[in-house]
Amino acid sequence: MNFFKRNINNISLFFNKYFVQKLKEKELLKKILFTLSMMVIFVVIGTITLPGISISNSDMLNSTDSFMGILNTIGGGGLRNFSLVSLGISPFITASLVMTFAQTKLVPPIYRLYQSGPVGRIKINYITYGLTFLFAMIQGIIIIQSLTRSTTSVYISIDENFNNSWFIWIVLPFILVAGTFLSMFIAEQITNKGVGNGSSMLILAGSIISLPSLFTSAWTYWIQDRVSIELFRGIVYFIGFIFLFIGMVFVISFFYQAERRVPIQQIGVGRSKNIKDLSYLPIKLNPSGIMPIIFASMLITFPMMIVNLVNELAPSAATRWMIKYFSLQNALGLTIYSVAIFAITIFLSLQQSRIDKIVEDFNKVSTFIPGIRPGEQTEDYLTSIVLRLSIFSAFYLTILGSIQYVSIILGAPQQLVISGTSLMIIVTVSIETIQQIEARYKIQNIFNDKVKNKDISDFDLEDRREEDYEEQKKYTNNDSILW
Repeated sequence: MNFFKRNINNISLFFNKYFVQKLKEKELLKKILFTLSMMVIFVVIGTITLPGISISNSDMLNSTDSFMGILNTIGGGGLRNFSLVSLGISPFITASLVMTFAQTKLVPPIYRLYQSGPVGRIKINYITYGLTFLFAMIQGIIIIQSLTRSTTSVYISIDENFNNSWFIWIVLPFILVAGTFLSMFIAEQITNKGVGNGSSMLILAGSIISLPSLFTSAWTYWIQDRVSIELFRGIVYFIGFIFLFIGMVFVISFFYQAERRVPIQQIGVGRSKNIKDLSYLPIKLNPSGIMPIIFASMLITFPMMIVNLVNELAPSAATRWMIKYFSLQNALGLTIYSVAIFAITIFLSLQQSRIDKIVEDFNKVSTFIPGIRPGEQTEDYLTSIVLRLSIFSAFYLTILGSIQYVSIILGAPQQLVISGTSLMIIVTVSIETIQQIEARYKIQNIFNDKVKNKDISDFDLEDRREEDYEEQKKYTNNDSILW
């Protein structure tokens, strides 16, 4: 009896510490409620089907190896109903990825803009928005043509009153483009006025919506309408499925928060022989986040969608061969997909770590790594660390991204396969959001203490706002969560 009482008290203390106390802060509560309201608005808009469109089959969006399914996941789930926000923020993510590659020394003009400070970054933002419009238009046209021309599994049909070239080629794509920029506006409002990264929160909303159907399918497959021994076996399988889900959540959480801590010291503060007394530079185990999986998925499935469309218009032996062997549920397609994840992970990890910027900042503030000479040797040392971590994280992401397709190849029912991509989005975005709420709560407590002690002025209030803004940037910049 004492065991249960003790555990109930621990759960009560945990809930009070991490939820109740934080919700008492009115400013923080307003931000949380604002974020939830924006996510609800996005989900509601995602149920409004485009004018003149009838949905006849949405099974293709449940396919884990289709471009549509991947686009639906990273877009926020709006494509399921072919809604006003069908594309979501996926064109913006694609444009951001392209600009991430362009900001390297491989593209000197963009690299110079990146190195030129805030003015250059503003110009990069404008270029990113232009690319977003271009990608949204292209994606919209291709998706409309692909889904309306499909002879095997028709997903949408256009009403006779709207079935003309003007509406199909101009009006519908522009509506989808407008939906993309509306999604970006909602995401920006969440980032500026709410908690968490707005883009990630919209993707989180779409991923969470799909979770109930996963457990419902598992319950129906193993338990519903079963009797006697089959029922008992089904219950065991269902419980095992839940434990597998929880285990994957734990593994993803562990790898996401794991980091390598490189000891650093500043000139003029005295040398310390005890490594515990030194400051450290944290380097994430997986600096590239989930983007290698998403980018590799789009890299493989988008050409296959074009091949499918070409095969429906002009069938040929070559297109049929590609459709058969380049599927992610085939050994050849899965191998190419795994190699793509591995290579992209290493490249993005080196790019996102910004080793050159870290070394430059070290030189400015006279910081060094004990035993390593400043400058080029420090850059080589940090690059070697990031390279080793990126190789390890490349194996991790390859396994996580491939496990669902391996399960299907081995015979697992597709409706019971846990998507590593969706689960990683849910876990990582949730952790980042909780960390930001913690940071805001601490800042609010410091501010309240100053008010109580009458140790605050207008200048302190302005400093506090600036500190809050910098803390928000720390947790909501585009590099911190998904890309």
